[in-house]
Amino acid sequence: MSVRRLLAGVAAASLATTALAMAAPAQADPSFVPDADDIVGVGSDTSMFALTYLADGNAGVAGFNASNPARRLVSFDAKTFAPDGITQTNSTTVTLRAGSAAITRPNGSTEGKNLLRTGGNLDVNYARSSSSISTAEASDGLVGFPFAKDTLAMATSKTSNAPAALTEAQIVDIYEGDLTDWATIGGASGQIKPYIPQPGSGTRNFFVAELKRMNGGVDVVINTSKVAPVQEHSDAPIKDDPNAVAPFSVGRAGLLGTLRIETGFSAARALYNIVRQPDVSSEWAQAMFGTNGFACSPAATSLILDAGFEQLLSSSQGGKCGVTTTSSTAVSDLLTAKVNTTTTVAGASATAGALTLTATVGGGGALKPQGVVAFSVDGATRGQGVVTGGKATVNLTGLTAGAHKVKAVFTPTGAAFNGSSSADTDVTVAAAAPAPAAKAKTTLKETYKASYAKGAVVKGKVKVKESATGAATGKVVIKRGTKTVGKGTVKNGVVVIKLTKTLKTGKNKLVATYAGNSAFVASKLKFTITIKG
Repeated sequence: MSVRRLLAGVAAASLATTALAMAAPAQADPSFVPDADDIVGVGSDTSMFALTYLADGNAGVAGFNASNPARRLVSFDAKTFAPDGITQTNSTTVTLRAGSAAITRPNGSTEGKNLLRTGGNLDVNYARSSSSISTAEASDGLVGFPFAKDTLAMATSKTSNAPAALTEAQIVDIYEGDLTDWATIGGASGQIKPYIPQPGSGTRNFFVAELKRMNGGVDVVINTSKVAPVQEHSDAPIKDDPNAVAPFSVGRAGLLGTLRIETGFSAARALYNIVRQPDVSSEWAQAMFGTNGFACSPAATSLILDAGFEQLLSSSQGGKCGVTTTSSTAVSDLLTAKVNTTTTVAGASATAGALTLTATVGGGGALKPQGVVAFSVDGATRGQGVVTGGKATVNLTGLTAGAHKVKAVFTPTGAAFNGSSSADTDVTVAAAAPAPAAKAKTTLKETYKASYAKGAVVKGKVKVKESATGAATGKVVIKRGTKTVGKGTVKNGVVVIKLTKTLKTGKNKLVATYAGNSAFVASKLKFTITIKG
């Protein structure tokens, strides 16, 4: 099977797994009270996990603070809620900096940005935002650093009465209150319950702008008697209600794993970190958010991916990561970076002509590379394997014994990872075990007298005659019935054996047995000794 066919077979499952592979942290406020040197941020619910990962790292990948303990990146969550969607699980207030009074926890992009504006709060250095800067915010001196791409779509419960796809016209009708039953658009019967993020949410602002675009550039008047507000990206009112629907970050939905994303509408958007104009060129803003800052570095790519988003491509590669703006970053500029991977290969050969090759594909944090590995032996492709848990294996047969060069080439599924190849690696294929040498046949000859007087010593030789070159060695045992009457060790093909057990008067039927060894076949000789009375 070709790599292309294998990729086609795993692509759909792989992409679904990519979206649902991680679980978001329940609490991500800093574990310390920031000091005067720390860089403090608040704001958007959408990107709060991404900023926590960028600050503190995730899944073994180091964050910014690991190398910058003197000036730490700090991110306070927006509001978080219990599964009931009502009970707030984090504190209602936060202390932004040591020595400062606690303030009400900022909740959403707009509240975060407002603290940067005139009359805001100087303890806040940056604001997370899932919407671009408004004209009024730009006039007030706010500037954005885009760093990641998110996609907004409509989310329903996994057992929703909604059809699998919603057209843009249907979405407009739902939020204007003109479309009220899923059955009228191909779903099961059920009164539609639309939700919209709380006022001040960047996702709400972005969605409202999308509604206007869907409506031909005319503002959509949201029917507040039928559309209820909900905390941005809270799945509580949606996941168990087959009639609920809400705009949702695809990345955040992936972290939750509790929702169904409807097809028919999706809108890509940039995520931003917003600062005051005088801070744009500051050492800390550039080190964290600028074009050469940590958020735009390869070290951050997998951290952003683990939070459900894609890092924007760096400016050196033609992208917009860290390129400051006072307006919305165009969809055409949302080019994204990929996580680099590494591939190594090892081989083991336990039987003749057989070889087991195992490729190990590394890269990323919690989300591991997915795709297919092609294995080659001496430059010729010999098999493929799907990457599972970071490894792919293939079992080969029919190889010649001895040394070979093997290589593994990883081809990813989806857009999250770059491919990679192993170095040429030496392996040795086992040879067939040599056939055992044929044993030489043997015959026995004894030199005992035919008769002995009673009480006489019975002594004689047993000769081991063989057809191979060289004298036989080994053991000879003489028995009468089951009773051993004498034994000895063969030297140069002969053994002298004195019988140690008394033979009975009369005829004694004896059997001399040569045990044989690795070179000589065992043999027996029957003979009779008579003891005179």
